[in-house]
Amino acid sequence: MTVDIVVIIPCKNEASRLPRQLTALNNQTDLNFKVVVSDNGSTDATVLLASGWGARFRGGISVVDSSEKPGVAHARNVAARATDEPMILICDGDDVVHPEWVGAMRTGLATHDIVTGPLHLRHPGAPNRDTIWNGNNVPTSMNYRSYAPGGNIGIRRGAFEAVGGFDESLSLGQEDVDLGWRAIELGLRIGHAQGAAVDYYQRDDLRSAIRQQLRYGKAHVMLYNKHRQNPDIPPPASDKTSVRWFWEWAKQLPRAVAAGQVRPAIAAAAFQASRFYHSISLGRSPL
Repeated sequence: MTVDIVVIIPCKNEASRLPRQLTALNNQTDLNFKVVVSDNGSTDATVLLASGWGARFRGGISVVDSSEKPGVAHARNVAARATDEPMILICDGDDVVHPEWVGAMRTGLATHDIVTGPLHLRHPGAPNRDTIWNGNNVPTSMNYRSYAPGGNIGIRRGAFEAVGGFDESLSLGQEDVDLGWRAIELGLRIGHAQGAAVDYYQRDDLRSAIRQQLRYGKAHVMLYNKHRQNPDIPPPASDKTSVRWFWEWAKQLPRAVAAGQVRPAIAAAAFQASRFYHSISLGRSPL
């Protein structure tokens, strides 16, 4: 049987977490795929570890070097362009795909150009905070257009080539949202596959979570600036909306403390603060 799916895993220093993702892929109900690990400059044993899994996959596993330019968008693009399978699936090295993931993606791509599925948000050490995002529908961003999260996306090769891959200038994030928006502009279809679920592991320590959300806040503004010529996209932040958000946040903070939700509350505040700050510093005065 000809292998018609490539699973791409962009990685940088994931040697401690990658084995659980590779194990999950090895336990798929649909095994007709190959794996490509795109190494974005690892200094640990990621490459050696990935190379040792070759015999476990029907289509094999290979490693491509994407260290020339940092960023997950570049890592995904390099791997996609180094392969020729008609269906491209992308997941992250620190997450875990569910057993039906490949099969559900295959079924979804029979009728859609791009497919995504549920993300089970996992919080190590705090399972009471676990939730499901994107459980039944394709998500949207900025109340504008749909997209497929980059850690759980399937895309036909023709669609990938039509949109030109991921925008590598969006190095801080939102490159998956941008790809979805550009795909819709071309008339491509984004679908939801219930069985294409992924355990999406959240950052457990507060410092890492804050750094991540500060980057995401800036990335949100960079995405808006790229598409700001479209009047249907609302500005990412303003004086009024920011003050209102932080007022509501302050009112809800005691409840978050009582529920043991201080870390996500602080991370959310970091995102909003970054988004407001960069709305000004990247050239847009707040409304």
